[in-house]
Amino acid sequence: MAKTDASHAFYLYTIDALIHSLMNISAILDKAEKHAANSKIESANLLQARLYPDMFTLIQQLQYCCYLPVDFAQHFADAPSPRVGYDEADFKDVQKSIKMTIDYLTSIQPQRLIERADRIVPAFFDSSKGMSAMEYGMSVTMPDFYFHATVAYAILRHNGVPLGKNDFWGALKLKTI
Repeated sequence: MAKTDASHAFYLYTIDALIHSLMNISAILDKAEKHAANSKIESANLLQARLYPDMFTLIQQLQYCCYLPVDFAQHFADAPSPRVGYDEADFKDVQKSIKMTIDYLTSIQPQRLIERADRIVPAFFDSSKGMSAMEYGMSVTMPDFYFHATVAYAILRHNGVPLGKNDFWGALKLKTI
C-alpha cells in the first residue's frame, strides 16, 4: 500500500468517521431536544439520565464524544485543540462543542496521519503510558468513542426519544450496484 493510500485509509477510519458520527449525534440531539419539549420533560433531567447508577450520565457521555476525537486529533494538528468535554451543561453547550470538535477535525489533513502514525502518544487515562498514534486511534479512540456514542443513544432511546438505527448511522454513501 502506498503511503498516500495508507494515510487516506487511516484518515477515513478515524477523522472522517468521527466527523460523520458527530454530525449524527448532533442530529440525534436535535430530536432529543424536540422530544423533551413536546413531552414536557426538563432537558436537564434528560441530560442527567443514565442507564445504570454506576454509569455516566447522558451529558457525560456526550462530553466524551467531544473530548476523545479532540484528544486524538491534537497529535496531528498544527493548531491548539479546543477545550471541549468539560464544562457543557445543556444541549446548546453540547451542540457548540460538537461544532468546535468537527471544525477542529476538519482542519486535519489526511497526509498528517501517516506522517505521524508511528509517533508514540500518551494515553489520555495514563500519560505515563502510550502507543503509536495509529494503534491508539484504532485500539483506544475509536472503540471508546463508539462506546460513549452508543450509550448516549441508548439513554435517549430508554427515555422515549424516537430514534432508529438510521439516526445512529446517518446518511450512508450508498452506490447503485
